[in-house]
Parts: sequence; C-alpha cells; structure tokens
Amino acid sequence: MKIFFLGILLMVSSVPVLLAQHCPKSGITPDEYARRRSSLAGIMDTSAVFVIKTPEPATENEYMNFRQDLDFLYLTGVKDPGYILIIAPGGIELKGKLWSSILFVPQGYLEGSSSFTSQESPFASYAGARDTVMNISAFRSIFSQALNGRKILYYSAPGLSFIHDWLNDKPYFLDKEIQKALKQKFPVLKLVKASLLVARLRQIKSEPELDLIRKAIALTGDGILRATKVCKPGVWEYEIQAEVEYAMMKGGAERVSFRSIIGTGINSLSPHYDDNYCQAQKGEVMVMDVGAEYHGYAADITRTIPVSGKFTEAQKIIYEAVLKVQKELIAMIRPGLSMMKIDEMANELIAKAGYKKYLIHGVTHPLGLDVHDVSATGILEPGMVITIEPGIYIPLNDSLLAPSFRGFGIRIEDDILVTENGCEVLSIAIPKEVAEIEKR
Repeated sequence: MKIFFLGILLMVSSVPVLLAQHCPKSGITPDEYARRRSSLAGIMDTSAVFVIKTPEPATENEYMNFRQDLDFLYLTGVKDPGYILIIAPGGIELKGKLWSSILFVPQGYLEGSSSFTSQESPFASYAGARDTVMNISAFRSIFSQALNGRKILYYSAPGLSFIHDWLNDKPYFLDKEIQKALKQKFPVLKLVKASLLVARLRQIKSEPELDLIRKAIALTGDGILRATKVCKPGVWEYEIQAEVEYAMMKGGAERVSFRSIIGTGINSLSPHYDDNYCQAQKGEVMVMDVGAEYHGYAADITRTIPVSGKFTEAQKIIYEAVLKVQKELIAMIRPGLSMMKIDEMANELIAKAGYKKYLIHGVTHPLGLDVHDVSATGILEPGMVITIEPGIYIPLNDSLLAPSFRGFGIRIEDDILVTENGCEVLSIAIPKEVAEIEKR
C-alpha cells in the first residue's frame, strides 16, 4: 500500500506555496531538490523557459508499475503521474510576485487556490522560497504567459518518437508535430530538448546521491553473496534470481534496477540473456549481472562464479585475464578521460592478452537514477559514477582455442566513483578474486 505525506500551504499574496514534510528515509532533502531547480535555472538564459511533464500511464497495469520520468524525479522527487513543472529564470509574475518555479498538480489536490488536500498527495519533497504549486487546470494560460517574450523553450519530448501507421506504411513523428504547433504560436521561439540541459546536472552526484548508490550496491552485494552460497549443480537459474532479489528486497531495495541476468553454461555467452530458465550443470560457470534500486538510485554489478565451487583450469585462466584487464582499466580512471577512450583501451588490453575477438560489448556506462544513466559530454568529471565491465566470450564452435576454453563467458563488473585524483571502487566489498569466490 502506498503511503503519502502531508504538505502545508503557506499563503503568499494569495498564491499557495508548498512546504513539504521530509521523509528522512529517502535521503534527498527538500532543500536539495530546490538547489537542483536553482542550479538548472542558473545554466539557463533569463529569456528561456523549461517545461517538463510526467508520463501518463495508458492502462491500470501501467499505473501499478509506473516509472517516473527520471529528469522529473531528479528535479522534484515526485514519483506519481499527473504533474507538470515550469522553471523560468526570469520569473513568472502571478499576483504581483515573481516565481521561478511552478509545479502544476493533479485535479483535486488543490481546492481553488487556498486549500491543499494532501492526504492523497505523494508530493512531499518540493520546497523553496520561489517555488509555488498550482492546479493543473491553470497550466495552459500560465504556460502561454510564460512564453511571451521568451526566446528559448526547453521541453520534454514524448517518450514515443513516432507512431507507425502500418496500414498506409507511414510514420507520424510526434515531436515534429509538437515543434510545428509551437512555432505557429511563437515564431521566434527556439526549441531545445530538456534532457540535454538536465543531463549536465544529473551526471555529477551529490553526497546524498552517492549514499543512496552505495546502499544500492551493498544490497546488490547481499544478493550476490546469498546466491553464491546456494549455487550448485542442478540449481535453476530462476532459483538463483529469486535468491538474489529476495536478499535485495529484504534489505530495503524498492525494485531491481534492470532485469536480472543469470546465465549458466552457453547462456553465459549472451551479455543480455535474461530468460533465466535453464538448469546449472557441473563444471559450468554462472554469470550474475544484477542490481538493486534504492530510493531511485541504481547499482549494476556482475560476478562470474563456478557452479561446482571451483573453476576449471581453462575457466580460471580466462577469469584471471578478464580480472587483470578490469583492474588495469580501473587504474586509468581519472577526470578528463573520455568513456570512448576506456572502451578503446579495453579492446587493446583484451587483444594484448590474446583474446582480441572475444570482447563483444562496450565496457563502461554512467550509473545513477538509471542503470544506463545520462552523460552530457562523455568526459569523466569528479562526482560521476560509471561501471567497468570487461568480458571474454568464447563460442562453443570456436576453432582458435582448445575445447576446454570453449562454450562459456566471463564478465566482471564494478561501480566506480570518479574522484579529484582518480577513482573509488564503490563495490570493492563484493568478492571477485578467484580465491575469495572459491572459498564460499
């Protein structure tokens, strides 16, 4: 059952201001959300306006599994649908007062402009001296007012970029229609995707955000360790998935940050295998690529373990090769390094180890509110969190290596914080040395 929080309205010139009660468990305070909106306004021109809307679930099932737009979540803390946010650095005048931020709330949360019925409202993390809350019925008129005389509109594009009319084989581009309609009303307005602006802020994590990521990683580690202890020949992949996810949820995770990947035998060769329906056999390896989500923040960890408790000699050789490459990549991490360069170096190191054609994916991506989080530039900066996940995958029918080296994949992944002088391995406590894994 959802638990909602009570906000209090303070009347200022007959315009309601929401002073939200903070839930300490979330880790992100109302002040931090207010700072994020202020920071966003600070990188905008005063002639610009920013507008973003929550997605709308099309069905009851979608509502039950609702996933907030992550930019909206980052700026407000609101987790439910039905809201719109406007940010205007130059201010929007209402009742003789300038407001830099207006949140439009669903019908029924505000009665007129003076009473807030918040027992049903999930909005509990929104505060700030220049923020106000209004009924969503007022959005159209205020939005038009906000655009008058403005030169730039940062807007959230629809999640579905086009609809394909399959009967006539014709695509309809929603974003193109949006821009066309706005240009007709405001010919001088320059239209820019809002996500490009927010990405500049989201890529650098605050200390409260890092605390939540650390917790998500710790919960993921709990799941991996639990699964490692019960893994043995005859166990089903879905049983291991259940053990991992049980431990994560029991520790406080809200959900998994992506579909759990549990691949044994030839399934370990597929980086995105997530059917998890096969039975582990003696002598195989098991790749577990899993992550907990804790108060919106994701972890993404991969560990490869021997089903029988001990690696074969060939598996151990490949494992040690992957681990060596991963450690070398982690040692390179520093501010100013591009993520593209990390991928290039991974391929060079794998080739140097003698396994050039067996790395079949990129080895790094940003991590945060999303498991594949945003990056504005692709250049590492202090405060960014990324993954490092090299792997070697040798097909069963490979002709270059001896039979004992064929038919399995090895991947090792850790979550890394970029620091001023290098990096910190946030997932260091999750065992990955051969001796540690075989000791289980």
